[in-house]
Amino acid sequence: MNQEDSAISRMNNSDFIEKYVEEHRQELEELRTKANALDFSGQWFIIGDDGYVQKRLQYATTSFAEADVSPRIILYPAVGSGEADIRKAIGLCRELKMAISLRTGGHQYCGFSSTRPVNMQIDLSQTFPEYDYDPDKNVLRCGVSHALGDWAQKNNENDIYLPMGVCAHVHLGGHVHTGGWGMVARSHGILADHVLAFDIIFASGNKERIVRPEAGKTTQHNDDVYYAVLGGGKGGDFGIVTHWEFRPLRDDDYPNSACYTFAWLWTKKRMQGVVRRMEELSKLCADGTVPSDYEFMLTITGTGRMNILPERVKEGLREFGHIGEELAEGVIVPPLIQMWMCFTNKGGKDEEFNDQWFESFTADDVCGDPVFHSREKKTAVSHGLAEHFIMRQDREMEYPFVKRSRVTMEVPDGFWRTYAKRMSKIMGWCGTVNGQHLVSQQQIYAGGAVSENGKAGITSYSWRDQALAMSHDSFYSVAWFWLKAHKWAEQWQRTNDKVFIENKAFADADMRMFAYTFGDRVLEEVWQCFYDSREKYERLRKIKGELDPHGLFSADQFSVKPT
Repeated sequence: MNQEDSAISRMNNSDFIEKYVEEHRQELEELRTKANALDFSGQWFIIGDDGYVQKRLQYATTSFAEADVSPRIILYPAVGSGEADIRKAIGLCRELKMAISLRTGGHQYCGFSSTRPVNMQIDLSQTFPEYDYDPDKNVLRCGVSHALGDWAQKNNENDIYLPMGVCAHVHLGGHVHTGGWGMVARSHGILADHVLAFDIIFASGNKERIVRPEAGKTTQHNDDVYYAVLGGGKGGDFGIVTHWEFRPLRDDDYPNSACYTFAWLWTKKRMQGVVRRMEELSKLCADGTVPSDYEFMLTITGTGRMNILPERVKEGLREFGHIGEELAEGVIVPPLIQMWMCFTNKGGKDEEFNDQWFESFTADDVCGDPVFHSREKKTAVSHGLAEHFIMRQDREMEYPFVKRSRVTMEVPDGFWRTYAKRMSKIMGWCGTVNGQHLVSQQQIYAGGAVSENGKAGITSYSWRDQALAMSHDSFYSVAWFWLKAHKWAEQWQRTNDKVFIENKAFADADMRMFAYTFGDRVLEEVWQCFYDSREKYERLRKIKGELDPHGLFSADQFSVKPT
């Protein structure tokens, strides 16, 4: 049973909707009458309608209370009349004193692209599919509805690329809002750094085109909106963006680029070696020894039903007999270590690729020879993003999860020992303990474009000077109910919090990203984890007060409060 089926099954066996509908029958009938009178071109579903359970499903549905991920009504603005439908939905929302959560189709780890059954959700997953690339001006205009996997393919067809994440089913709207962290960020910064302009509909219903700030040419209002939308929150907090415009990178300018992938069967010794090497490289990247066009992403996974394998890795593991011929639902994959690495050749044709940094992971005292390897030299980065570095499934593992994701400004000496000790608590000797299934990733950003691009000060993304980002999630099996797997996962993560943050084994402070939310659901109580200065936080509150004073786009407490 996959994640979607198991979540639907759980919800179908729940009486939450039935009770809610019974208790609010009159209000829901009033909503239905008003929705029918909207002349809305797209579809809409009210809680309790046929198909509603399927429509409210998203990544977080497996892991959070139904009351947090059950909008009263879900509206799908239609292609071709999306802006008009959005304005109608805003009008209905105002009339019934609801708030709006916004979803563009991907996932939000705490379910904040959904909302409680007192509010509405607007889903733009199909509404704005436009893709228009002008090679003469080198400008790419896209609707927010593109899934990253399909978008990367279109970019590859046009021999262009942009920094982006590795989850194929994340959509462009939320991904840009929260930065667009992922592959080639050390080389070129985050995806949002390449935004030239965007179209946005405000709470008033007015639409504006906001352009990249330029001293002496753009207004303070323009610059404030650009600043707030790009980095100010989890996405959709200041208005509804419908289209982005980018300045992409051209493959022809980087002819010597290379894409490498290595995979090993997990052992504790290899885990220690690979994390030690990531720690060493983060310092070499920070001091400039490793040029900024070398990218390093590590993934460590425990035993379980796993979907975080690129097709070429699956093929390689099949060839060596480590997984079955058909990696289908229900197949248990052994614990693995993967390195995804890219050389972006920022120096152009006169810069040669030096593979020593990538090959260092194959040293005997690191991981040794991989069971699978892909060494693609002179490979276009656009091809790498579309084919090598993409996870095509909806989620990493088909289980509910307890998430952690943080960054550090400098990796402490000996971090690798602490990391290996903590991850081994749920890996054991075979890759799983007490129903726990690890998915952990690390990426090096030190000494690269993320920090350099942030110096312009035109966006509000925090922690630009980070050296390393780390996530470690426990996907736990509910089938192992007698082991109380959820409680094990929560306790493991609480201990990780103490070790990595309170005891400073990873970072001096608790620094989190809006792209990877977890934990506290009231932003006002943890704002200092997401914003690197009070000045930034207060500026964003002021902009919120100007753009959305009544909180139309604050469907939960994880939103900036207006001043």
